[in-house]
Amino acid sequence: MNLPRKTFPALADNSYVYLNSGGSGPPSYETIGAMREVDDLCSGPAYLQGVDFYAHQRDAYSRARGAAAQLVNADPENIALTQNTTHGMNLGAFALDWEAGDEVVSSRSEHPGCLVPLHALERRYGIRLRLLEPPITAEKVEEAMSPRTRLVSVSHVDWTTGEVLPLEKICALARDRGVLTLVDGAQSVGNIPTEIPATGVDMYAFTGHKWVLGPEGMGGFYVRPSCEVASTSLGYASLSDPTEFRAKGGYWEHVYSGARRFEASTMSPALAAGFAAAANAAYERGAEGFAEIRRRADLLAGLLEEQPRVTLRSPRPARSGLVSFEVEGVAAKGAAEKLLTKRFVVRFIPEPYPYVRASIHLFNAEEELEALAEAMSEL
Repeated sequence: MNLPRKTFPALADNSYVYLNSGGSGPPSYETIGAMREVDDLCSGPAYLQGVDFYAHQRDAYSRARGAAAQLVNADPENIALTQNTTHGMNLGAFALDWEAGDEVVSSRSEHPGCLVPLHALERRYGIRLRLLEPPITAEKVEEAMSPRTRLVSVSHVDWTTGEVLPLEKICALARDRGVLTLVDGAQSVGNIPTEIPATGVDMYAFTGHKWVLGPEGMGGFYVRPSCEVASTSLGYASLSDPTEFRAKGGYWEHVYSGARRFEASTMSPALAAGFAAAANAAYERGAEGFAEIRRRADLLAGLLEEQPRVTLRSPRPARSGLVSFEVEGVAAKGAAEKLLTKRFVVRFIPEPYPYVRASIHLFNAEEELEALAEAMSEL
């Protein structure tokens, strides 16, 4: 399975090899067209027609929730639209009623989108943050938990190495102890098969602008139906019937019981339309697409292992489309910059895990991966 480069305007310059979908995946012409179509609807004559304008907005939001839910095998009622993964992680982290001395278990290798909100809880509420050294296992999480643990917050796919965490086991042991789980899905959805409800997670944040190949600025936040955490982001869009609230008062009985209680107000209908188109396309790629991403990532990992001064930091066989490595005598940032001069777009992971990271998607041909390995030998 291949995604032709010609379907992505960002990849029009064939002299570059783009290997950073884990940072930002390029949207296709189809996705961009869907955004422009809805933007025209909502910025043209419909803007003055009241009901039609808001109907177009609602339709775009509904299609985005539906497409996102389909992609992760969830019910649309359990998906809220967000700006990105970090937005969702903040919604989840601040949804609990924290008390000084409460504890959160997480990992030192987590992305700042997870760790910064947790450190904010530490500063604001006096919680205790227990950070584990990777690789993260269910056994390590269990050992770190105490009677004061209220939340386990980890990634589904480690952004530094591409390792897939044993999410089902972690969520099960947390549930047995009455502890909630909040998962960063930035590197999972669109990269590996992701059926969120099957993991048993309570809250799961993901984005559309990485592996899904959607627009920047739109993501999803899954909330398990029986997870009764309170939203700290409330407004007109949180209400199932705003007119009843205005007429009769009684705020709480009009707040959505599902994940939509985490949506507060107006969002971009154009971004929602683009997110829907990209999520539908990712769903259509299905299991074959995920398997092909892993196969190509493993091909690159094998080629890099053959280089004498390169140390692979990702698992073999590849678990996802992320391949991380170190180059002896060359700092990760410097290696990424030198590769860019050779027309390879990768990224580096900062300390304390200073790796070069390549993200392999379905538009990356085997010849490009072989060329990267050759460039590493020259580096």
